[in-house]
Amino acid sequence: MQLSCEKTIFMQKAIYYRTKLLAARGIIELTDRYLNFQVSTLDSRFGIRNLSIDICSIRDIRIKGGNIHPSIVVTSGDDSYEFVLSRANILYDKLKALQKDPVTDVRLKKPSPRRCDCGKWISPDYKYCPWCGSEK
Repeated sequence: MQLSCEKTIFMQKAIYYRTKLLAARGIIELTDRYLNFQVSTLDSRFGIRNLSIDICSIRDIRIKGGNIHPSIVVTSGDDSYEFVLSRANILYDKLKALQKDPVTDVRLKKPSPRRCDCGKWISPDYKYCPWCGSEK
């Protein structure tokens, strides 16, 4: 169960290359704050751990490979991480957009409160005024 207020932007099955010989299967998830990789149960038995990369710490993102098995390489600090997934281009675009403006949160782009005819301010979540019942 997720207890934080992160918003999932992208999720897909992927392969994470730790070295040229060792690859882990699992799920890659992009939230508005982190790029997470959850290792499958079978691979976690071999000692491969889940991975979480803070979006603000990502220095470089590139795509390798062709259309059949594209991979995305993420550089954070001194480490590079390579993920192979079929929709690598989509993940790349979403990561680039978050990297350009990591502070903006999609959830904050709500309509601003409006003033009712009775003079009270109404949250955009309300259709009717909680004080007078007016729809305006």
